[in-house]
Amino acid sequence: MKKNRFLDLYQNFPAKERKQFVLYVHSGFFNQNTNLQVLIEAIEQYVKAKKVVDKREVYTLCFPQEVYNELKYNNLISDLLYLFYDFIAQSRYTREKVLQKQLLIRTLLDQECLEPCVMHLERYTQLQETTSWQDSNYWYAAYQLQDLQDQHLMSQEKRAYTPHLQSRSDALDRFYQLEKIKIACDMASRSTAVKADYHCAFISDIIQWHQEHPEELAKFPAFQLYLAAYNMFTRKDDGAYLQLKDLLQTHLKLIPQQELRLLYTYVLNFAVLRINSGENQYYQEILLLYKLLLDEAIIFKNGTLTQWTFTNIITAGIRTRDYEWTERFIEEYQHYLAPDLRQNVYTYNLVSLYFEKKDYPSALRMLHNVEFTDAFYHLAAKLIQLKTYYLLAENEALLALINATRRFVQRNRQLSDYQKKSSLNFLHILQRLSQLQYAAMNIRDAGKFKKQLENDLEALQPLANKQWLEEVFEQNFSYTTKH
Repeated sequence: MKKNRFLDLYQNFPAKERKQFVLYVHSGFFNQNTNLQVLIEAIEQYVKAKKVVDKREVYTLCFPQEVYNELKYNNLISDLLYLFYDFIAQSRYTREKVLQKQLLIRTLLDQECLEPCVMHLERYTQLQETTSWQDSNYWYAAYQLQDLQDQHLMSQEKRAYTPHLQSRSDALDRFYQLEKIKIACDMASRSTAVKADYHCAFISDIIQWHQEHPEELAKFPAFQLYLAAYNMFTRKDDGAYLQLKDLLQTHLKLIPQQELRLLYTYVLNFAVLRINSGENQYYQEILLLYKLLLDEAIIFKNGTLTQWTFTNIITAGIRTRDYEWTERFIEEYQHYLAPDLRQNVYTYNLVSLYFEKKDYPSALRMLHNVEFTDAFYHLAAKLIQLKTYYLLAENEALLALINATRRFVQRNRQLSDYQKKSSLNFLHILQRLSQLQYAAMNIRDAGKFKKQLENDLEALQPLANKQWLEEVFEQNFSYTTKH
């Protein structure tokens, strides 16, 4: 069935904004097509009642005297979609007070209405003065303000000195410098995850200029933050990492939430890099950062937590063995997950926690009582169940589940090729290890078996749960060769 782009978009908006759009459609200034007014009223009835919108029924509500006309309906829906796009842009415009002033003053200047410009330039200035954090948006708005101030004076044909031209240039420099260092940080951060040949022109010149003018850098806290982040990634500098954390703490109440999320993502990414280098003490750093982000409500986006953030927090809690706090987090914050993902994410992570606590009965009880609807979580939960059976020496159940999981992986179309290959390799190694558990071997046979498994662990790539397999492998052969 062909997707209806308008309905897909409209139904995801809150009821308050949908109500505003209905009023928008009824406004003669924005829309003069009365058919659209009738159509949106009919569609809103269905959406409000959480019923599936049937286009034929909607058409009958709108045009009870007409036979259904597919072309007419599609044209109206298309017009409604583009009207909705206009509404979204208009809604954003009403929130952008500075942009409103810029456009108003420019229009007044174009019309040579100089007198009212004075009042609106004053109000624009007041908006700037009440801005708590001087980010890129602030400096671009400052540049625009000084440009308008300068144009206003020049329009009066006065040839006296004006400070606005210099201030305009200075504000543009700040905007440019800050945007460049932000782009450089993004490039440096992304280059840690993917191989990329980024080049940020002039960034070394900008940094050098600020190093040579420390008095200017001291007056530019936003640049200080991104400079610390840039040094942290490019130099792998722990000092810059600590400096960035300190600067964020200092300006925590001033920086907008969206920018705070970005900057703390940089901090978290650096800590992850350290963990990947074998410095597992950084798990404690990550957990403390996540606790701060939760307490300050920085981590939430539109009032929700992503499934990956939720899982990353639990991973940090497990790695630091802060089991009590982690279990409390799972129970208290599951409600911030998207409703369609909540049960899968909640159950999987609680099972992971029980497994790490070695509370295997609780882990198995949950796994037996829940059916995962998402293929990724279904597979991840099965791998935990397999590890649990192995550690409990439930060999018969283990082998049956290995075979069932292998069939699931091979037949499932939702799993990526990488997920399939890494999981099948895991199943192969685990089955070999289970043979060792129940095989009576002399030292010579055990040595051959060990060599074969060592080769498999090295050769089979990718391999899910590789660290766990290696640990189990060492424990097994340590025991086997002694007995």
